[in-house]
Amino acid sequence: MTIQLPSSSQSRLSFKVPSISIDLSSLGVEVFDSASDFGEDFPVETCNLPRLASMTSAALSDGLAAVTLGSSFLLRSDLHLRDCRLDAVRASVKLTSKITGPIFASVTADSVGEAALEAVKDTGVGLEILVTGDDLGPVISLIAAAHRDGTPVTVALTGETASRIDLTALGSVLDRVRLREADPHSAREIRYSLRSAALEQGRDLQVVSDLFMIVSGCAMDAEERANLISAIGADRYAEGAARVLGTVHDVADHIESWTDLGAADAFTILPGSLPTDLASTVCGVLPLLRARRSAESAE
Repeated sequence: MTIQLPSSSQSRLSFKVPSISIDLSSLGVEVFDSASDFGEDFPVETCNLPRLASMTSAALSDGLAAVTLGSSFLLRSDLHLRDCRLDAVRASVKLTSKITGPIFASVTADSVGEAALEAVKDTGVGLEILVTGDDLGPVISLIAAAHRDGTPVTVALTGETASRIDLTALGSVLDRVRLREADPHSAREIRYSLRSAALEQGRDLQVVSDLFMIVSGCAMDAEERANLISAIGADRYAEGAARVLGTVHDVADHIESWTDLGAADAFTILPGSLPTDLASTVCGVLPLLRARRSAESAE
């Protein structure tokens, strides 16, 4: 996909501090492989819902724009005994009974998505529709149904998927797309295509970029943590996302460089570990971005 992009004459001062959301899918449980040596020798694990609730509450009350439970989120480890494809929805609905704020649950555009739409009706939970195939028909139908019900909706896709689908058709019916793409120039092309289609329909569209981050006092410490997290497989849910390993300044630099380039409007943080990287986001990255913008405005 090659698109001729217009040159940007926008100054940094025209950008506001981008909103930052967080994906808490890593707080779900791991599924045991019944064919492995361990398999069912261990008891069934269940998600620690009080911990999930406390993290969600902290994220929303401390300035993050939204919380998402992605497609990998599971409430129980015995996947083969039950259908867990609505676990993100079930957990999100439960969270909104106690917590006020935008919470999104990932679903697919099939019978699961239709069931999810019914389950979240009048709860305030939003749906994040995961695009995996080339046929956008079911996705657009589910978007239309969500709009009719007043359910907040976004679409999640990877850069590779974006290269195969009709971005014009998708951008013309949406207000928000979550994009997983590690290359900022490819992300910029995708964003431009989506926003152009939305503007032709008189809509504004926000592209939210996935960002896996591990924050420490120095880059070396962050890389050591990253090696450990990778060795135990705790970063599997962030495969394909842009990555920053370093200090809060490194994360802020990444966010500013992507917004200045036009590659993203907002970001979804994929924390390497919790609660460490959640605390780093709300206590370090957000205040730093605000301070930088305030300093630029004063110049």
